[in-house]
Amino acid sequence: MAKRRSTGAAALLAAVLLLTGCADPDAGRQAEAPKGPLDVSVLRVSAPDYDPAPSPEALAGQQPVVVAGAVDGWQRGPALESYENGPLDHRVVLRIRVTDVLKGTVPGDVVFVEADQGAVVRDDSLPPEKWRPGKSVADFAAAIPAGTKTMAFLTERPPYEQRVLDPGEPLPTGARLMSAPPQGLVFEDPFLATRQPGRSALIGGKEPLEAAGRTTWLEPRNMTELIGHLRSKGFSG
Repeated sequence: MAKRRSTGAAALLAAVLLLTGCADPDAGRQAEAPKGPLDVSVLRVSAPDYDPAPSPEALAGQQPVVVAGAVDGWQRGPALESYENGPLDHRVVLRIRVTDVLKGTVPGDVVFVEADQGAVVRDDSLPPEKWRPGKSVADFAAAIPAGTKTMAFLTERPPYEQRVLDPGEPLPTGARLMSAPPQGLVFEDPFLATRQPGRSALIGGKEPLEAAGRTTWLEPRNMTELIGHLRSKGFSG
């Protein structure tokens, strides 16, 4: 009798577990590690000529605004005239939801950072001004998705010298379009954090962190440590 009761209880338990699994088929998937690293190649569309700042604090001293937070998304930026009868110069805008202001002030809790959208694809069936960028806004969003931790060293974007032919998606009232120098975007890659525990999961956006050599850029293992490093150097808003 006791043995039969135990078998029935086990069967009931198995049924409950099966029903629970059916009710939430994605429960196991939620804990899966990212399938691949961030693709910062979308931001590395040129080879800038600059003198690398030897440390995060050195770059922070050069820029009026330093913030940390997470990628909120991407949107279409302005399209500028490049030269007469030529293709347009397309920009994309990175939205960062700010959690830490380490230097300067920002209006609201989201900053908007301009980036080059890259080369256009030639299409001789259309006039050059209609040629579209090879990388879409969706490509940027897939390469560096929303939620990615980031730090940005920023300055307000000066007025364009070229004629703006398409202003892109509008910014909120009072928002300022910002720009970042070559070393000015740093991301935390969750794939690296999972696959290489104990090593740095930080990567440079526009330029590799090792562009300045074996310096303190390579010491923080994650965004929390990079924020702490700058705070220890006196940058706290």
